[in-house]
Parts: sequence; structure tokens; C-alpha cells
Amino acid sequence: MRKTVFMFMTLVQLTLFTLLPVAYPQQLDIKLISLTSPVRHGSNAAIAVSTVASANCQITVRYMSGPSRAQGLFPNSADSQGRANWTWRVGSNTTPGSWPIIVTCSSGGQSGTLKTSFVVR
Repeated sequence: MRKTVFMFMTLVQLTLFTLLPVAYPQQLDIKLISLTSPVRHGSNAAIAVSTVASANCQITVRYMSGPSRAQGLFPNSADSQGRANWTWRVGSNTTPGSWPIIVTCSSGGQSGTLKTSFVVR
């Protein structure tokens, strides 16, 4: 009797678990609108992205020496059309080459990442 009840309960549990919906986090869409590249030493670079309105966004620009600490690379909120922009000065001693840019945005429990790069000459 116990074995039959145990098997019945196991079958009920398996049936319930397979019927319950599973929630997967959705990816927030981030699209590149514009990017200044190539850029010369001592010049300004700029990037614009599109995501959802009021999303909280962060940017990281990585050079050979590590993440840039340039003014202008601060957390930013997308405007009412979902656009977020950053402008920063490329240092006069920045090593020439292609350098990654990572933009991460989040809103309403969703997040997304855009990875791109720009060229310093």
C-alpha cells in the first residue's frame, strides 16, 4: 500500500512540475545607433544606443591599460525614446588599436549587453 501511494504521489508531482510554466529572464534589446570610429588621440569619441525608454545604462571602454576613467563615461538613463548617449575624450597617450566598448542596460528586471569596438589612430 505504501509503495502504491508513494508511486502515485511521485506521478502527481512529476505531472504538476511538467505542466507548470517556467519563467526565463528576457533579454533587453540594445542596438547601436552611431559610433565615432576611427578616432585620433586627443579627440572626442561618441556612442549612441537605442533600448527601452528610461532604461539604466552603463558603459565601459577598455584600453590596454584597463577600463577608461574618462569624463563622460558615467551611468546614463535612456531618454523617452530609448536613446542613451556618451561622449568622452580619447587621451593623447592612448595606444593605437581597436578597443572594446561594452554597454549594459537594465529595466523592469530585464537586462542586455551590447559589445562593440572602436579604433584609435
